[in-house]
Amino acid sequence: MRLRALSLALAPALLAGCVASGAINGQLTMPGAAEVPVALHYRSERFGLNGTVHTTLPSGETFSGRYLVVTSDTRADAVAPMWSGWGVGEADWGASDASDYGYGVEPADFPVFAQKNSGVVIATLLGDRGGHMRCRFRLDHPNRGVNGGGSGACQISGGGTIAAQF
Repeated sequence: MRLRALSLALAPALLAGCVASGAINGQLTMPGAAEVPVALHYRSERFGLNGTVHTTLPSGETFSGRYLVVTSDTRADAVAPMWSGWGVGEADWGASDASDYGYGVEPADFPVFAQKNSGVVIATLLGDRGGHMRCRFRLDHPNRGVNGGGSGACQISGGGTIAAQF
């Protein structure tokens, strides 16, 4: 009977798994405006390195979406949705981004892409006013996920960037 009571008491803690959440602090730079501090808030999935992220810009537009930590086990079909709404090969990402972040990666080349970019976090966030934001970060400790810290940037459709250190 005591074992059953103990099991019931511990069940919520076990079900929570290894969910982590927190803030990614950044500096928003918009064309013609001064830098403004902003925070992106993340929540990891239970027992995984992936999760969700959201933020609200000073304009009031709210962005939310999923993030993906690229590992050597990442599958090409998991990365494809991260580029949704941006058009594959957009010029503003630059040529080096094509090889480093997946544009133009053929399925046969994907294992090399995943190995080269292990520890990279990619995300596409959709705004409640029709905007898009795409983010990419390099993790300091990939095995700890976003909770282990890192740095990177987010690009906002219509102009603007968020430089982040966490």
